[in-house]
Amino acid sequence: MGDIKIRKIEEKDLRETGELIVRLKRFNAEHDPLFTITDDIERNVMEYLKNSIKGEDREVLIAEDNGKIIGVILGEIRDRLFYEPRREIRVRDIYILPHYRKKGLGKMMIDELEKRVKGKGVDIITVEFPNENLLAHKFYTALGMRSLICVYGKSLK
Repeated sequence: MGDIKIRKIEEKDLRETGELIVRLKRFNAEHDPLFTITDDIERNVMEYLKNSIKGEDREVLIAEDNGKIIGVILGEIRDRLFYEPRREIRVRDIYILPHYRKKGLGKMMIDELEKRVKGKGVDIITVEFPNENLLAHKFYTALGMRSLICVYGKSLK
Protein backbone atom coordinates (compact mmCIF):
# COMPACT_ATOMS: atom_id res chain seq x y z
CA MET A 1 0.00 0.00 0.00
CA GLY A 2 2.88 2.36 -0.53
CA ASP A 3 4.24 4.75 2.06
CA ILE A 4 1.20 5.06 4.33
CA LYS A 5 1.73 6.39 7.84
CA ILE A 6 -0.75 6.44 10.70
CA ARG A 7 -0.24 9.17 13.26
CA LYS A 8 -1.99 11.42 15.75
CA ILE A 9 -3.83 14.40 14.30
CA GLU A 10 -2.18 17.83 14.51
CA GLU A 11 -3.53 21.36 14.09
CA LYS A 12 -2.26 21.48 10.50
CA ASP A 13 -4.46 18.47 9.64
CA LEU A 14 -7.78 19.92 10.80
CA ARG A 15 -9.19 21.15 7.48
CA GLU A 16 -8.39 18.02 5.47
CA THR A 17 -9.47 15.67 8.27
CA GLY A 18 -12.66 17.67 8.81
CA GLU A 19 -13.55 17.19 5.14
CA LEU A 20 -13.32 13.40 5.56
CA ILE A 21 -15.57 13.43 8.64
CA VAL A 22 -18.14 15.58 6.80
CA ARG A 23 -18.07 13.10 3.88
CA LEU A 24 -18.81 10.29 6.33
CA LYS A 25 -21.69 12.17 7.94
CA ARG A 26 -23.18 12.95 4.51
CA PHE A 27 -22.92 9.26 3.61
CA ASN A 28 -24.78 8.33 6.81
CA ALA A 29 -27.50 10.88 6.00
CA GLU A 30 -28.15 9.17 2.67
CA HIS A 31 -29.27 6.02 4.45
CA ASP A 32 -31.50 7.25 7.27
CA PRO A 33 -33.43 10.47 7.82
CA LEU A 34 -32.53 10.39 11.53
CA PHE A 35 -28.96 11.14 10.42
CA THR A 36 -29.83 14.37 8.60
CA ILE A 37 -26.80 16.61 8.97
CA THR A 38 -26.94 20.07 10.51
CA ASP A 39 -26.56 23.26 8.49
CA ASP A 40 -23.36 24.06 10.38
CA ILE A 41 -21.78 20.62 10.12
CA GLU A 42 -18.40 21.92 8.96
CA ARG A 43 -18.09 24.26 11.96
CA ASN A 44 -19.24 21.54 14.37
CA VAL A 45 -16.78 19.01 12.98
CA MET A 46 -13.90 21.49 13.18
CA GLU A 47 -14.76 22.40 16.77
CA TYR A 48 -14.99 18.72 17.72
CA LEU A 49 -11.62 17.95 16.12
CA LYS A 50 -9.92 20.96 17.78
CA ASN A 51 -11.23 19.83 21.17
CA SER A 52 -10.07 16.29 20.41
CA ILE A 53 -6.48 17.43 19.97
CA LYS A 54 -6.51 18.93 23.47
CA GLY A 55 -8.58 16.27 25.23
CA GLU A 56 -7.18 13.30 27.12
CA ASP A 57 -10.37 11.30 26.55
CA ARG A 58 -10.19 11.30 22.74
CA GLU A 59 -7.89 9.79 20.18
CA VAL A 60 -7.89 10.96 16.59
CA LEU A 61 -5.52 9.25 14.20
CA ILE A 62 -5.04 9.98 10.54
CA ALA A 63 -3.61 7.88 7.75
CA GLU A 64 -1.58 9.69 5.17
CA ASP A 65 -0.06 8.69 1.87
CA ASN A 66 2.86 10.91 0.88
CA GLY A 67 1.43 13.81 2.89
CA LYS A 68 -2.18 13.43 1.71
CA ILE A 69 -4.69 12.52 4.42
CA ILE A 70 -6.55 9.44 3.22
CA GLY A 71 -8.25 8.22 6.38
CA VAL A 72 -9.30 9.14 9.89
CA ILE A 73 -10.35 7.23 12.99
CA LEU A 74 -11.87 8.99 15.96
CA GLY A 75 -12.27 7.31 19.34
CA GLU A 76 -13.49 8.40 22.75
CA ILE A 77 -12.29 6.85 25.99
CA ARG A 78 -15.19 6.09 28.30
CA ASP A 79 -15.61 4.77 31.80
CA ARG A 80 -17.95 1.76 31.91
CA LEU A 81 -18.99 2.56 35.45
CA PHE A 82 -20.89 -0.68 36.10
CA TYR A 83 -18.87 -3.19 34.04
CA GLU A 84 -15.50 -4.77 33.73
CA PRO A 85 -13.38 -3.99 31.91
CA ARG A 86 -13.99 -0.46 33.15
CA ARG A 87 -12.37 1.63 30.40
CA GLU A 88 -13.26 1.38 26.74
CA ILE A 89 -12.31 3.15 23.56
CA ARG A 90 -15.43 3.79 21.48
CA VAL A 91 -14.73 4.33 17.79
CA ARG A 92 -17.18 7.07 16.84
CA ASP A 93 -16.00 7.55 13.28
CA ILE A 94 -13.74 5.88 10.78
CA TYR A 95 -13.49 7.00 7.19
CA ILE A 96 -11.11 5.97 4.43
CA LEU A 97 -11.10 7.44 0.94
CA PRO A 98 -12.67 4.97 -1.53
CA HIS A 99 -9.44 4.34 -3.47
CA TYR A 100 -7.73 3.07 -0.29
CA ARG A 101 -10.49 0.75 0.93
CA LYS A 102 -10.32 -3.06 1.00
CA LYS A 103 -6.53 -3.00 1.26
CA GLY A 104 -6.15 -3.54 5.00
CA LEU A 105 -5.94 0.13 5.99
CA GLY A 106 -9.05 -0.01 8.22
CA LYS A 107 -7.55 -2.88 10.21
CA MET A 108 -4.22 -1.05 10.42
CA MET A 109 -5.97 2.00 11.85
CA ILE A 110 -7.93 -0.04 14.41
CA ASP A 111 -4.72 -1.86 15.43
CA GLU A 112 -2.84 1.42 15.86
CA LEU A 113 -5.66 2.90 17.93
CA GLU A 114 -5.62 -0.20 20.17
CA LYS A 115 -1.86 0.11 20.68
CA ARG A 116 -2.11 3.77 21.63
CA VAL A 117 -4.84 3.34 24.26
CA LYS A 118 -3.61 0.18 25.98
CA GLY A 119 -1.22 2.29 28.03
CA LYS A 120 -4.18 4.34 29.24
CA GLY A 121 -5.85 1.42 30.99
CA VAL A 122 -8.24 0.71 28.13
CA ASP A 123 -9.14 -2.96 27.83
CA ILE A 124 -12.05 -3.04 25.38
CA ILE A 125 -12.71 -1.47 22.00
CA THR A 126 -16.24 -0.81 20.77
CA VAL A 127 -17.56 0.86 17.64
CA GLU A 128 -20.72 2.69 16.73
CA PHE A 129 -22.16 3.10 13.27
CA PRO A 130 -25.57 3.36 11.61
CA ASN A 131 -27.41 0.06 11.75
CA GLU A 132 -28.08 0.03 8.01
CA ASN A 133 -24.37 0.16 7.17
CA LEU A 134 -23.91 -3.48 6.16
CA LEU A 135 -20.31 -2.91 5.06
CA ALA A 136 -19.46 -1.81 8.60
CA HIS A 137 -21.16 -4.93 10.03
CA LYS A 138 -19.06 -7.13 7.76
CA PHE A 139 -15.83 -5.22 8.50
CA TYR A 140 -16.14 -5.30 12.29
CA THR A 141 -17.30 -8.91 12.38
CA ALA A 142 -14.21 -9.86 10.37
CA LEU A 143 -12.13 -8.17 13.08
CA GLY A 144 -13.69 -10.44 15.72
CA MET A 145 -16.18 -7.94 17.10
CA ARG A 146 -19.80 -8.66 17.94
CA SER A 147 -22.89 -6.66 18.80
CA LEU A 148 -23.06 -5.59 22.45
CA ILE A 149 -25.98 -3.19 22.70
CA CYS A 150 -28.82 -1.96 20.51
CA VAL A 151 -29.93 1.65 20.33
CA TYR A 152 -33.36 2.30 18.85
CA GLY A 153 -34.75 5.69 17.96
CA LYS A 154 -37.65 7.57 16.44
CA SER A 155 -38.22 11.18 15.58
CA LEU A 156 -40.38 13.24 17.95
CA LYS A 157 -41.14 15.84 15.28
